[in-house]
Parts: sequence; structure tokens; C-alpha cells
Amino acid sequence: MANKKISELTAKGTALADTDLVEISESDGAGGYVTKSVTGANVKSGLQATLVSGTNISTINNANILNGGDLDVQATLVSATNIKTINSNTILGSGDLVIGSGPHILTKPVSGRTYSVRTDSSSSSSSAVSAANTIYLCAFVPANSLTISNLQINVASLAAGASARILVYSDLNGVPTTKLIESTTLDCSTTGAKTYTTSYTFTAGTTYWLGVYTNNASFFMSTISSANTIPISTNAFSTAYTSVTASATFAAAPSTLGTATLATGAMYVINLTAA
Repeated sequence: MANKKISELTAKGTALADTDLVEISESDGAGGYVTKSVTGANVKSGLQATLVSGTNISTINNANILNGGDLDVQATLVSATNIKTINSNTILGSGDLVIGSGPHILTKPVSGRTYSVRTDSSSSSSSAVSAANTIYLCAFVPANSLTISNLQINVASLAAGASARILVYSDLNGVPTTKLIESTTLDCSTTGAKTYTTSYTFTAGTTYWLGVYTNNASFFMSTISSANTIPISTNAFSTAYTSVTASATFAAAPSTLGTATLATGAMYVINLTAA
């Protein structure tokens, strides 16, 4: 092979065999080269293996991605655009989705309308005083998700220096636990609706506890009859428990409620305004 150009050598004419020898110049790491040989098997071992669909290259939805042309794939899912929601809740993402059910807000909320723990359309309502430094809470389980713009109580009869705060607690195994909302102090020395502006979303099928506490036992707030709320336990085969109470010094409602006592009787109305 001495004194011959590569172009002058006889062509092999067939594919490289594993036993063929190929001359190479290997770097010696010092700027020079050493002449060595490699086999055809050495050369082929460094090449990309032939792709076999489903074996060493994946498929998409069982479709072969080899060969030319476009492959149809699932479009990016956009909630409420090309995939439906459930009770206005997206079903995209990880985790469990709670399917909404509950006795409150049985129709889709309408912006500007108010909602509460009331479970029927009867007009039974009144007003009552509350014990100072006592939290009153009633269960609220919306069947539809609700984003609010404010919460309200109504003072039916004033008292000088009277104040109140609206509260929302989460539920754990049937009892109120973690404080989610505490309003600013609402002046109850005049009559009428007292509003706390805030944004919050109540999720369908989730139990919440709505309530209020005050610094004064001399003013009256609007209430709804216990018959208009849901029972949370029974009371010796007669009346039902419809709310719970807990002691708390105004105005410092605990972040975790702690011990709550079952209660009967009317519940103070907490109105939720849909955003």
C-alpha cells in the first residue's frame, strides 16, 4: 500500500465487516500520533443502532414516530376551553378533586347576590344578643363553589361601644379547626348591615364554619331559626344541635379553635356576597 493515494486503492465494494481492519492515527496526547488499527466491529459499535419502533424508541399513543410526515398528538389541554370543568373547578393538575355536594348554594352563584347557611326559603328570622367573648359557628357546605367580595352581619338593635368580628374556620373530621378569615372590628354602635370587604373562594363540597363573636352582650344581631340550618348532631332524641360555641377574648380569635361546645337555637346570619 506504500506510495498509493487512498483514491488509488481497490474499493471494498461491500459493507464493513466486523473482521475488517481500518488504519487510524491515534493521538499520543503530546501533539503526535501513533498508527493503530481498529476492527470493523469497533467502528460499528460506536454507531447509532437501527431504530425499531416500540423497542429502542418510544411510540406516541401507540403510533410509530419513525418515517416522514406529521404525527397527530394531543393538543395542550386548557381548562374550560378543550376540556370541561366540574362545578367551575378545573380538573387539570395533580391531586384529588372533590366533587361538590352540600345543602347550601344549590344553584350557580350570581355576582352581587348574597348567600348564607340558610337551607330553605322560609322567612323565619329574628334577632338576638350574643354572649361577649364567645365564638358562634355554624356549618356551611356549598354545593357550588363561591368566590366572595364581602361578608356581612346585620345589627338589629345597637349598643354603645359594641363591636363584632366575622369568622370563618376550616373543618377537620366534623369540627372547626383552622381560622381562614377574621374580619376587622365592625362598629355595632349603629344599626344596619356591617360589611367586611375581602376576596375568598369557598370550594364546592368542602365544609366550612361561619360565625361571629363580639365584645358586648347588649346589642342584637339578625338571626335565622335553627330549623333553617343543618343539624350537626342530635340532642337526646329531641332537638338538634345546629352550631358550636367556643370562648375567645375579643378581638383575638385563635388560629386553631380548640375545644368547641355543641349548641342549639338560632344562628346569627352571616351573608356572603358573590363577587
